Amino acid sequence: MTIDRRTVLALVAATAATPARAAFPDRPIRIVVPFAPAGGTDIAARYVAEKMAERLGQPVVVENKPGANGAIAGELVKNAAPDGYTLLVATAAAFAAAPALGAKLPYDVATDFTPVAMLGLFPLVVYAAPNLPVRTLTDFLDLARKEPGKLNYASAGVGSTNHLVFEMIAQKAGIKLNHVPYKGSALAATDVMSGQVQVMVDSLAASLSNIKAGKVTPLAITNGARQPQAPDIPTLQESGLDLAYPGWASIVAPASTPTAVVQTLNAAINAVLSSYEGRARFHQLTIEPASFTPHETATFMAKDRAMLTALIKSAGIKLEE
Repeated sequence: MTIDRRTVLALVAATAATPARAAFPDRPIRIVVPFAPAGGTDIAARYVAEKMAERLGQPVVVENKPGANGAIAGELVKNAAPDGYTLLVATAAAFAAAPALGAKLPYDVATDFTPVAMLGLFPLVVYAAPNLPVRTLTDFLDLARKEPGKLNYASAGVGSTNHLVFEMIAQKAGIKLNHVPYKGSALAATDVMSGQVQVMVDSLAASLSNIKAGKVTPLAITNGARQPQAPDIPTLQESGLDLAYPGWASIVAPASTPTAVVQTLNAAINAVLSSYEGRARFHQLTIEPASFTPHETATFMAKDRAMLTALIKSAGIKLEE
């Protein structure tokens, strides 16, 4: 087939008239955080945003949208254009515990979002009241088995991460304690320090000062490895329980965000998390950086959601408890 000169010129003109698709990103990106400013997750997101901007050549801004246990932020991002310019910090509480509990959400965490990367793993610690005659997790478990149903554990509320993690421990260890839910971890921690409640699981970041001051007795770290901020506290596994559960936060985008865009964002986030400076900053925040691929992130989130769903069913936990 012969193509004449006029056909060639027409094709060139048509190509020139078609606007070229701009490379991603060509404008600012926003990361929506479902918490008020200044918390650990917010600080981590702001650090990552700042360093992502340096790598991507575009501003990356953090927007705080607290409320409704993360549902306000989640709905905003769900309804955003699936172009990579609006991202969400997803947490274990909002994307695993809430759906596992059957909470009514304005989105489906499994289908309305595209996992991009992990933000980090948040170490948790089991600690006891200072007046309790225990020094190790084994001591506590032995005491709980001798006095079934007499000891209490505190949490930030029904379905909170520290509630569910302690239920995991209780099931794995075969102990029975009474759950005392509070409206927030700070109130729960106060009653453990005073000895009104015997034990709880809390974030290591929030607990370090009380541990160092001797106001609580640390028993075990729930992560799979000891943490550099508290190297003397053994893990659950070292203490004889075949269990590891860190708190976590990830970065997600609206469903149908193009794969190439997700990969670009993932590469930028992981470059920040794997850098010497990034790891040092997260160490200061008591967060364990985790450089996961989008697929690994999706698998991790789905596995956690399934595990909590099974736990909640077996323990008979209900939102109205």
